[in-house]
Amino acid sequence: MNVSDNIRGAILAVCAFGIFSVADTIVKYESQFLPVAAVTAMITGAATLFIALYAVLKGRGRALVPATPVFTLGRGALLASETAIIYYAFSAIPLADVYVLTFLTPIFVSIIAIAFLGERPSPLVALGIVLGFIGVLVAFRPSAMGFGIGHFAAAGSALIFAVTLVMIRIAPPRESDLALVISPMVILALGSGMVTLVTTGFPAISAGEMALVLIAGFCLFAGNLLIVRAYRIGAASFLAPFQYCLIFWGALNGWLVFGASVEPFTWIGAAIIIAAGLMVLRAEKAGT
Repeated sequence: MNVSDNIRGAILAVCAFGIFSVADTIVKYESQFLPVAAVTAMITGAATLFIALYAVLKGRGRALVPATPVFTLGRGALLASETAIIYYAFSAIPLADVYVLTFLTPIFVSIIAIAFLGERPSPLVALGIVLGFIGVLVAFRPSAMGFGIGHFAAAGSALIFAVTLVMIRIAPPRESDLALVISPMVILALGSGMVTLVTTGFPAISAGEMALVLIAGFCLFAGNLLIVRAYRIGAASFLAPFQYCLIFWGALNGWLVFGASVEPFTWIGAAIIIAAGLMVLRAEKAGT
């Protein structure tokens, strides 16, 4: 059975967001004990090393060098700033609050793709996007939140992330996935490293903390590689709703690591989100 590029992209995107949620949880956990800038520098530095090692083992070391430096490094700088902003948000407000606001990303992606890429999602896909966001609102009830700097940071990161996702769709074909993945990691590792050196300095960490840093770094490497591939083969407006799967990953990690209970409203919202995803898949299969 042939599987369309959109379906393959959706599978990759769901896996990528699950992997990202592991890194997010580690950042949230480590930031309780270590400065955010130091955590960011160590995790993105580890991710950079994993990307470089992967490229060397695959015999693709030259693919790490951008073929289109202005485009790739520009996107890298945007994504690096988005990562730094959301890491701050993770340290400042609850994980669930951050996810509520990052779920604005699919809305932003679809609007940007429609406005600048000429994509025309079917009515079912558009309805799926809106329905998915309604599901998020039901699950986390953001009206109950008091907005602070952390919440504005999370919302801003959603917009920047949307821009970087759409940029993948217009990336020059000769640009490698590895260059798109490693550029933001290098920029963020260097930037957060310098901030750490001139402020708190790098703290001594235990073997357990180092293990968590390496796991988070590997997750950043793997998640970014998968999301780049997903958005290079699938339509941005079709893939956008699948970011809502983070509600499941976030609920699971919150329960396992922080002992956060899952409220009935979360499951109601989850059911709505599942319906939204099935609606988008049905539209794809029907070709509408």
